[in-house]
Amino acid sequence: MKHNGVVKCVRGIIVCAAVVVSVMGFASLASASPDSVTAVAAQEIVDPTTPPVVRPAPVLVVSSYETSAKRLLVGSPFVLTLDIRNETPRRAENVVVSLAGASGAPPEGGGPGGGLTVLGTGNAKFLGPLRGRSEQAVTFKVVAGPGTTPGATTIPVTISFEYDGERHDLTYTIGLVLERDAVLAIAAAEIPATARVGQPFEASFELANSGGFTLTGFSLSVEATGATVTDGNMYVGAFEAASAETIDVSITPEKAGPLEVTVVAKYRDDFGREKTFRSVHTVKVEGEPKPVDGTTDGGPDAEDKETGNWLVRFIKALFGLGS
Repeated sequence: MKHNGVVKCVRGIIVCAAVVVSVMGFASLASASPDSVTAVAAQEIVDPTTPPVVRPAPVLVVSSYETSAKRLLVGSPFVLTLDIRNETPRRAENVVVSLAGASGAPPEGGGPGGGLTVLGTGNAKFLGPLRGRSEQAVTFKVVAGPGTTPGATTIPVTISFEYDGERHDLTYTIGLVLERDAVLAIAAAEIPATARVGQPFEASFELANSGGFTLTGFSLSVEATGATVTDGNMYVGAFEAASAETIDVSITPEKAGPLEVTVVAKYRDDFGREKTFRSVHTVKVEGEPKPVDGTTDGGPDAEDKETGNWLVRFIKALFGLGS
């Protein structure tokens, strides 16, 4: 019996203590500020296993691009225009677009130079804010340096912007096709100003490669409409830079009048396409002299016929010199 009484007494003490603690808790909540109560309630409601909500950043892309020239020649400046589009409804702040340069093959011979260079400004342009679902254009004046190898090359484009207080960088690449033109010139031409029908004349032409690269599949020829050209074709193959080739021909005119003598050079460009260079020279061709009364130089007999001198004819007839 005593044992049961002790147990009951202990249980009573525990119940009393629980009641006291509960009362103190309610008292502290009652005395706390409304914000504190809200914070405690929020802590009790939030599930610690739920990941925080992340707002995705805008997506800015190069939607299109174009160049001011149809043919992009190495060493010739052109304008590159990029259209930057925000593909999301979220606004991007402090947008900056920059070009990093060309990433083509190394220059011939491994020399320095090459790549895309921005002219007039730095390689970065500031666009400012770009609203969602909107587009803005940015232009760069650029040039491919002399050491740039022609062909297809890629240009890295970096778009940098701010969103929710953080900086984001997106990098894309665009492709450009670079070409180069040969520089050919007639260094010397030996050709007469006049010629005569049926009589051959000699001509010589020296062609120089004034460009900075070797031409492949190179050939030289001389053409003349209304004349026969002898030794008028020559195959060179590789025509080195800063060198010259000479072709010597013999030309026989077939008719009187202006004769056009054309020097033709053919070669293949960096894309295997055949290119042609032409240089035209004109020779005045005279006809053969016409004979007069069996002579070719219009001698005394012709003069007598033309003047009709009856006294000369009478004396010649008297002495049997002619009729």
